Amino acid sequence: MPQRITIPDEDARIYAETTFDRNVVVLAGAGTGKTTLLVNRLIHALMREPHPLAITELLALTFTNKAATEMKVRLRERLHALVAGARDGQAGAERGQAAVSELRERYKLSTDEIAERAEAALRDVEKAQIGTLHSFAAHLLRLHPIESGVDPAFREDEGDRFDEHFRVQWETWIYEELAPEGGDHARWRRVLHVVTLSHLRDFARALCSELVSLEDVRAQVAQGDGAGEAQRALREWVEAQGVRGAALLAAHEGPKPRKLEIMLGRAVSLFEHVAGHGLSSLSGLDSALREELTREVPVRPKGWTVQDHAEARGLIRLARQMFAVDHDLLRDVIDLLAPLAARVRATFVSHGWISFDGLLARARWLLRAHPRVRERVKHAYKSILIDEFQDTDPVQYEIVLYLAERPGRCGLSWPEIDLEPGKLFIVGDPKQSIYAFRRADIEAFHRVVSKVQESGGVVRDLV
Repeated sequence: MPQRITIPDEDARIYAETTFDRNVVVLAGAGTGKTTLLVNRLIHALMREPHPLAITELLALTFTNKAATEMKVRLRERLHALVAGARDGQAGAERGQAAVSELRERYKLSTDEIAERAEAALRDVEKAQIGTLHSFAAHLLRLHPIESGVDPAFREDEGDRFDEHFRVQWETWIYEELAPEGGDHARWRRVLHVVTLSHLRDFARALCSELVSLEDVRAQVAQGDGAGEAQRALREWVEAQGVRGAALLAAHEGPKPRKLEIMLGRAVSLFEHVAGHGLSSLSGLDSALREELTREVPVRPKGWTVQDHAEARGLIRLARQMFAVDHDLLRDVIDLLAPLAARVRATFVSHGWISFDGLLARARWLLRAHPRVRERVKHAYKSILIDEFQDTDPVQYEIVLYLAERPGRCGLSWPEIDLEPGKLFIVGDPKQSIYAFRRADIEAFHRVVSKVQESGGVVRDLV
């Protein structure tokens, strides 16, 4: 027998893999074997005593299709190894014998019982919900098309088709609005005096997300409240400008930043600030940043194309104009763009498509507004595993928390949710978030971790 080597965090790993009486959060950085940890926990869920789970009662979600495929492949390999280790003479038996011995010792199972459970899981592995949160949301909507208000044969769009649909709708609509027959020229003049048509187009695209409630946006702005749904749409828009500016800076990075690059960097900083804190926070912003952005935009420096220079100039001017945006302007913008956003959404769905945002928005609404559906889904999945949780956003973690709620309870919002002990297993690392400019919200990660701890759950660190 080879000598067994103990790794520094082995106790934490074993605890994470085998604890089922309380919810668990694992903080794990890159290279710490997160996929192995998740697959091991899935195996223990199938073999545990008492109350072993069927593979179709497990819900394992991660952020990308690639990661989900890897998890499923690794799980299938482990199950085959267990069968080989339990059935004498099978190829690869040595690989699974150690795992079989460990499971026999921990759960007092016979070799035949381990083999039977592994074989049952292999038969149903393709039925298991091991995928992305978007794919699971689509699954829920198709199971409940009437409550969701969708055609069960809908097609999922990853963005390209919706972008093209929006482009066609925008071009038709803006022609109608600005044509001599348009009925709101005075308001258009006020808006275009401050904001360019290109930037309005970007904001309109953000309003078209189904994650934004147009009714709430209009109501909040009418009441003088620039927060809530209006803030969500504004954040989407501002983040998009930040991404564009950061990409330009990266493409023209040199040993020493020049004046244009310094100003563009200041604009990106402003976009990040507004995305996180809203327009109302600009009044307390460092006056040096404001002064820097009001300077004249320099001429095109060496190495910059005419197109890149024009885009950088437009972003700097947009950042400068944000200081002039007030409530009346925001109300005018919303009043002009909301009808377009409603039309774009309705026509896209009527053509049989649902956007990625639409999948999440409708799944959240389904679980929030239909208690019976939520109860059935909670009953169907006994254990929930989430990988790369740092890259989920508030809408996604709200869906997860609804699914992890105690049976018989029905919280109206996520802070009211009473978590079922032992149902939720989260793996993530806020230091690794790769979506700083998107809706991914590190504060959301910490809020969920706190909620797990408040419910009696535990947090473990892996190194």
